[in-house]
Amino acid sequence: MKKYIVPFFVILVSSLFVKAQTLPPIKALRADENYDILLQNDSLRNASFLNQLKAIPLNNSKSVYLNIGGEYRPRWEHTDNKNWSSKETADEDFYSQRLMFHTDLHLGKYVRVFGQLTHGLISLEEPVYTQSDKLDLHQAFAEFTVPIKNSTLKLRAGRQELLLGSGRLMAFRDGLNSRRSFDMARFIFDNKMLNANLFLGREVKVPNGFFDNNSGNAPYTWGGGINAKTEKILGNSSLYYIGFDTKLIKYNDGANPETRHTIGLRRWGNVGKRFKYNTEINYQFGKFGDKTISAYSIEGDWHFTLINTKFKPDFGIKLDYISGDKNIGDNKMGTFNPYFNNPAYFGLITQVAAMNMFDIHPSIKLQLNKKLTATAETNFYWRAQLNDGLYSGSKALLRASNNNKSRWIGWQGGLKFEYEISRYIKLSNETYYFAAGDFIKNTGESKNTFYNGLTMWIGF
Repeated sequence: MKKYIVPFFVILVSSLFVKAQTLPPIKALRADENYDILLQNDSLRNASFLNQLKAIPLNNSKSVYLNIGGEYRPRWEHTDNKNWSSKETADEDFYSQRLMFHTDLHLGKYVRVFGQLTHGLISLEEPVYTQSDKLDLHQAFAEFTVPIKNSTLKLRAGRQELLLGSGRLMAFRDGLNSRRSFDMARFIFDNKMLNANLFLGREVKVPNGFFDNNSGNAPYTWGGGINAKTEKILGNSSLYYIGFDTKLIKYNDGANPETRHTIGLRRWGNVGKRFKYNTEINYQFGKFGDKTISAYSIEGDWHFTLINTKFKPDFGIKLDYISGDKNIGDNKMGTFNPYFNNPAYFGLITQVAAMNMFDIHPSIKLQLNKKLTATAETNFYWRAQLNDGLYSGSKALLRASNNNKSRWIGWQGGLKFEYEISRYIKLSNETYYFAAGDFIKNTGESKNTFYNGLTMWIGF
């Protein structure tokens, strides 16, 4: 067996350094990749071993073909005083890795079956939720396409990833070893002017054993949205609704079942070659136990690039206001719920979540050369409501309000380097320093937190 395995890996590693030739991009959602171009160009498909893996014809007409892909992501992380704690256990050094492998079988123009395996490992003594997963089925769905004049309608049913908008409410949790998936049914409509989808499903929970991931007793989600592709005219627009139902969720004001609804509007695009923007508004309503929910968030993210200047500096400013609960013990709930959020929304440090806060987030990104970028940023955080607490990246209550009247949470400085060796190999390093503000100092331990994460990504 070894005489076959060794040559295979020699060929694979060699192919990683082959210059990519006009291939579709490797996407964050691997199930959305399309390599039909390789079936139409034999010379391109035969240019490398990896190209051949992306389109393996299974019949003479090439209408049935297989796409194979995967990734290996090792990471080394170091933290001092996690969550501002001075305890010995708050200082961590550990290795983690993610392995994923997928197959995408196309059975003609209108049917395909996608499957993906996942493995997550962390070197700490005890398993960590969403980091440890010995081996499991991360995605497994069938997709049926109905052609309509100048449009397509797809039905996708089974276990699948989902990303909506900029990922503030529905994200695939890429920062941790275990990406998020849902057991879900979706209708997806697409044409030149708009994209729309409807969905109903449950989040998949991630125990750390073999093939034990499941959606039993997990939160339900449902909803839909419309994206208008009008970038050349007014920029792009999204209007969406997302429902959420869980048997138990905990906030500063207690723990209860919750049924929540979110209506959102997003506008994003470019103005000329230098300015780009993203703005998003959400309003939430529903029931938290016997309390009436009324919560909201407002986000603005603007960037200006000096395209004719050395290093092409990109100056960014991001503003968030995310509501909190105004009064404890009344019949109202004002804490915003970011649903299936990205825990690394504010960076891999994952210290705080986008709940009960407003923040100012300036940044500058430099293109040091064709492959290397550097981003320096600072984020300043305040509590939106003084009677609500502070929540961690996992949405858990990190610090209760305890009648504390300090609004200032603290500031976080960050420096990120990204180096793209090739299409198939990328390196990144993220460093953060989170200085405790008055609220942290007045509610418990307040040692400033330091974090560094060095990541390699190898994929095809």
